[in-house]
Amino acid sequence: MKQKNYIILIIGSILIIAGYILMSGEGSTLAAYHPDIFSETRIRIAPLVCLLGYLLNIFGILYRPLK
Repeated sequence: MKQKNYIILIIGSILIIAGYILMSGEGSTLAAYHPDIFSETRIRIAPLVCLLGYLLNIFGILYRPLK
């Protein structure tokens, strides 16, 4: 792999980590309910960021520059 492939892989990995960080947070307990567990960020945005990171990693592995 060339240096460009590694850069793509690093960016994809950072996106995956960012997606999991966006998904994390306080959970609900039996004593207290936190409606944050159903927030837009956790339900829609974070999984899309993770998916984009995984797709970018696949692209980084398969990418071959034109000669």
